[in-house]
Amino acid sequence: MSFPIVDGIRSLELGSPGEMRSRLNALVMAGQKVACFGLMEEYEEENEALEHVGEHLALIDDVGARIATVEVTEVRRLQMGQVTWAEAEAEGEGFRTVADWRRGHEEFWNGEGRTINDGTPLSWVRFQVIDPRPFLPPRPTAGDLRLPEGYEHVYAGKVRDLFHTPGGDVLVVASDRISAYDWVLPTLIPDKGRILTQMSLWWFDHLADLVPNHIIDTEVPGGGVAGRGVVCRNLDMLPVECVVRGYLTGSGLVDYRTTGSVCGVSLPPGLVDGSRLPEPMFTPATKAAIGDHDENVDFDRVAAMVGGGLATQLRDMSIAVYSRAERLARERGIILADTKFEFGQVPGQPDLVLADEVLTPDSSRYWPADEWRPGRPQPSFDKQFVRDWLASSESGWDRSGNQPPPPLPDEIVERTHAKYVEAYERVTGQPFG
Repeated sequence: MSFPIVDGIRSLELGSPGEMRSRLNALVMAGQKVACFGLMEEYEEENEALEHVGEHLALIDDVGARIATVEVTEVRRLQMGQVTWAEAEAEGEGFRTVADWRRGHEEFWNGEGRTINDGTPLSWVRFQVIDPRPFLPPRPTAGDLRLPEGYEHVYAGKVRDLFHTPGGDVLVVASDRISAYDWVLPTLIPDKGRILTQMSLWWFDHLADLVPNHIIDTEVPGGGVAGRGVVCRNLDMLPVECVVRGYLTGSGLVDYRTTGSVCGVSLPPGLVDGSRLPEPMFTPATKAAIGDHDENVDFDRVAAMVGGGLATQLRDMSIAVYSRAERLARERGIILADTKFEFGQVPGQPDLVLADEVLTPDSSRYWPADEWRPGRPQPSFDKQFVRDWLASSESGWDRSGNQPPPPLPDEIVERTHAKYVEAYERVTGQPFG
């Protein structure tokens, strides 16, 4: 191990040059690897000080070129025999137990001529990429969420994080992150993850006779994700956002004004923002990578992606679920204007399984029925406060530029939190707490 200076700062060399370093660097850039271990004897041999919190390091490739800058956020000194799952999982290298982690690292260091035992002094450095700026904030680790050994982070979305469980299922954890205009904002909305999870569970229960869902258990060990984590079946997810619209607004209104149709389905003339459609419409979209826009597509495109029979099942099931939910919401004084569903299949089985979140303020457009006035934007139970503030001159943010949005002011956070709580309580009829 060496500590060359690159662009005026110390470097971070991961693994051996070649395939290993390329793989580990890719894990860092993907946001999966957020920590690394080092041997204290190597620091002593190089007469180098241990990294410190706030230090910037150059992540380098085989030829010493900087590919990113990371900032150190935590440093620990420990012995080989003291390593726990909290530290091992943060490396993001695919080990499923501490014992597996130890065997892999002993093999690597022994190959470098080092003798490793329980008392071998180690460093553990946690970091986050700051340049180029990542789209998502640093992922939570198993240690952050107090998850026991075997829970391995595998995916970070705009709002949710997925962990493999020791039994081969998937733990889905809803965070308090919020996104707008295809950016994940730097400000959290308190309780948002719990609200989305509990609202989804309520809807899954009320739709269970129509379609099976992916929920296995709401009891998660560790206690760090109580109320916002659920254990789910491991599904083969279908690459379609199953959007159903009962009212005309949003991107559907934009398409209608341009073409007189939405996703290839013609609509009668004279409709305005907020008009109720003659019948619910299946207006699918492709799933875009994080940071990109979903693309509205027609039914034929879905059929080409998944096959005609499965496309028909997706359309019919989506409309059936929307129709049930729209009726239940209307009975509670709420209009369900549109929503999106995601479906998967148990590997080797043909039946559709409803997955991800369902009918939350993040995936749906809810309006108060007593304030519905076609011909204008409708008040809604979602993050419209956030969008409106970001689009205002007060935020100082240029939506067309490439700079990230600023932090949200306290007032916008509080009003958004209140809207999420109100949506939950009005839909479920239960107090949130």
